[in-house]
Amino acid sequence: MLKNLIQYFVYETKGYITKNQLVKFLYLADLYSVKWSGKQLTQVHWYYYHNSPWSEEIDHILHQMQEKEILLDSQETLTLIKPNMELDLVKNLNFPRGLKLILDNIRREWAGINQSRFNQLSNYISHTEPIQAVKDIHQPENKLPLNLQKEREKLLKNLRY
Repeated sequence: MLKNLIQYFVYETKGYITKNQLVKFLYLADLYSVKWSGKQLTQVHWYYYHNSPWSEEIDHILHQMQEKEILLDSQETLTLIKPNMELDLVKNLNFPRGLKLILDNIRREWAGINQSRFNQLSNYISHTEPIQAVKDIHQPENKLPLNLQKEREKLLKNLRY
């Protein structure tokens, strides 16, 4: 599923996505899935690292996909991820309609290579429950596991009131 989500975001943004944005989009996809269904979409182990969600599995998959399906284009302080082929791949992913809506909403809300938009995305993510739970005890060089269930717990708590 992780590879399919990467393909979706890279191809749907037509390569106008940075690696940092992609990681945040994947985090939001997993977070929203846990929030509404109680289960992650991927098997990713999420960590809070350098003030952001991070996962080694994403780096590993990107490395596997590099040159075959995607191109990594490093420019000064950012890395753009571009499709390596002109395929109508997204239509072949066959995501359920509900998931497609969630992914489309993430992409529409946060896509674009614009520092202001990226700052808004980072700010939004920093206020999610899993990040809030570890933010104050985190040291930038350490990797702290994120518990995505905290977002669901907040939802269920709010629904009770």
